Amino acid sequence: MSFLRRQSVATDMANFKFPRRELPGKLLAICSALLLPERRSEALVAPTKVQPKFKIGDLVAEDWLDEYDSVATDFGQVLGMAYFQEAQQQYFEADSWVYYVNWTSSTSGAGFAYPTYDQEPSRESDLRLVSAEEVCKH
Repeated sequence: MSFLRRQSVATDMANFKFPRRELPGKLLAICSALLLPERRSEALVAPTKVQPKFKIGDLVAEDWLDEYDSVATDFGQVLGMAYFQEAQQQYFEADSWVYYVNWTSSTSGAGFAYPTYDQEPSRESDLRLVSAEEVCKH
């Protein structure tokens, strides 16, 4: 074996080994991942008078009238939600849920750039649950 080849093998082996200082941390991370309960993607919802209709990650749609009085539909995914115990302004009723939606597409044909997050909450009564197939059609 040539000198350069031996140097290459020695360098590869040095990169393969764990430094002693990193080993306990890596072992702890692996063991804790195996011993801890499985992570849940669902948000815990505190008991309220009214339970939410949608969950974070649900695909939703909102129908509305455009400037030509024809029905357009916006499609999106729920990013977050809030519960109002008391009425907020004139738009949100007491004991109601509102949802923050990342809008991904629309049937309106308007020149909006999608996806978009307008930071405006949507009322539960304005939204409906849709399937991924319905979103893909438009």
